[in-house]
Amino acid sequence: MAEEMASIVKEMSETFERFGKTAWRKQTVNGIKSSEIRVLLCLNLLTNESDHGVNISDISKRLSVTSPTVTQMIKNLIAAGLVERFNDATDKRITLLRLTGKGEVVAQKATERYQFIFSGLIEKLGEEQSRTLILLLNEVYNHFYENNSKEMTLVDE
Repeated sequence: MAEEMASIVKEMSETFERFGKTAWRKQTVNGIKSSEIRVLLCLNLLTNESDHGVNISDISKRLSVTSPTVTQMIKNLIAAGLVERFNDATDKRITLLRLTGKGEVVAQKATERYQFIFSGLIEKLGEEQSRTLILLLNEVYNHFYENNSKEMTLVDE
């Protein structure tokens, strides 16, 4: 039984490694890095969900990334003319973010690319297997999220 478990662990580990090497998440759109594209898409999504505006901590929470990391990416996106800062209308001390027209175009292109990629995967797998995959990937995410600190403690000892 332990031998079979070790075999499955090895196979699963190798499968996850292959995902890390795939290029679909690493491609650029208009020269913008994939991590910055995720920030643009997140900002776009949060802007559509919010009536008050979006701040760095909103993006940080949604992407599960530290605020300093998001701040650096936002600086790059502002420098590229894709994002702009503005003051909250009710409280001028609060700085909010929004996409520029150019940022909206890049976000739209990235959305179309993801739609194309995932539509092809859904066509290949079919609806039932796609829904099962979504369910399983959410279970995998929840497992890693819930057990992250415990597993890291075991590694550090």
